[in-house]
Amino acid sequence: MAQRRPFKSEQVIDERICINGLKAYHIGFDQKEFRLQPLVDVIRKVIPEFAFGFHEGTCVAQADIVDRLKEAASTVYDTDKFKKRGEFGELILHLLLRDFHNTIPLVSTIYFKDSPNVPGHGFDGVQVTVNGDEKKLWLGESKLYKTGKAGIRDLIGDIKKHVQGDYMRKQFNLISRKIPSDAVEIDHWRQLLDKHQKLDTVFKSIVIPMVCTYSSGIFSKHSDNTKEYFKDFDAECHELNALFQQGKTVANIEIILLLMPVPDKDILNSELHKRLKAMQSI
Repeated sequence: MAQRRPFKSEQVIDERICINGLKAYHIGFDQKEFRLQPLVDVIRKVIPEFAFGFHEGTCVAQADIVDRLKEAASTVYDTDKFKKRGEFGELILHLLLRDFHNTIPLVSTIYFKDSPNVPGHGFDGVQVTVNGDEKKLWLGESKLYKTGKAGIRDLIGDIKKHVQGDYMRKQFNLISRKIPSDAVEIDHWRQLLDKHQKLDTVFKSIVIPMVCTYSSGIFSKHSDNTKEYFKDFDAECHELNALFQQGKTVANIEIILLLMPVPDKDILNSELHKRLKAMQSI
């Protein structure tokens, strides 16, 4: 049976590389142009669920839709100082997990914000998968970077920080207090996140997906979905993955690198910012 994709991103995003520990996402071209606007459209669709949480957003009265969309957009952030913020990377992480990894959000990371316009601390995404008896907690990180190598270096640094026991315990304390009462398999997640749970048990039950959306030089050489383009795409992604695997040095946790090369991450950021401000003013 085909996987259900709640945001229907398969018309825009293709999982070009899917191997153990590496996923790479191809957007490609139309009429000799990178498909920027379709990509922005599909990322924008994530905002309500990202802002309110999966469980709160399952039913909204028609009379409340406009107000709720405005509220959702304002919850992400309400500032023009967006260029160095991380929320759009978090939206991309949310989208890729939901549409390509069949996850269910457990807790909205918006809850970890200290105040409006202050980025949240901790993991960028907290989602779960339930496949029969196999239950996994997905704790994601995301980066938007000018180069893939710089993004990889920062993700490696995040791994070293996040696998420390004290950091995990603090994050689990935050997460466990925010789990919605109707979350799927809630008792399982409460037990897994309990302060007395063994870390050996926790590490066997978590997945750390790490998204790097970055400006890639391959788009200065290609403007169509040719064999040469795909050859360069694949080579670049495998090179970055080799750098990532060499540096991550953690063997007892499932870690997946998710790569999304784009022509210019600043232009993507600016286009997403325009859409967010438009939603805030409807």
